[in-house]
Amino acid sequence: MIAEVLLSAGLVMGAVPAGNVVPETGDFRLQKIVRAGGEKDWPFVADSGMLACAFVFHQPAVYFLPSEGGSKDRAYVIDTDLYGMAFANIGITDVLKPYENFEQLLKRIGPYVALGRRLCNQPPGTIVSGSEL
Repeated sequence: MIAEVLLSAGLVMGAVPAGNVVPETGDFRLQKIVRAGGEKDWPFVADSGMLACAFVFHQPAVYFLPSEGGSKDRAYVIDTDLYGMAFANIGITDVLKPYENFEQLLKRIGPYVALGRRLCNQPPGTIVSGSEL
């Protein structure tokens, strides 16, 4: 019975375009973000970077790519699901500024998660140059 369920799930997944399950380079939408001069709630160690969004398993996934320092070689998942975010970012500890509690963290990253999800409404491959969203 379990084998039949797994096999049927595999057949269903086989009919789904790959970009909706595991994104490829052209599936991402990007927007540069920069810390404003007096911004106190900026959540990231880097003063600038790129927000990226792509659909993963049919859901928008938002990433931050720092422009300097930290883990520049790996995208950092940002989400309001803190458990999922922690799991996805295992081993990356140098992207977020220290925070006192989870409420403060959500207050800091929430606007960027929302911005990233709006970014996912754009066509794949879009690069937003400014603050249009």
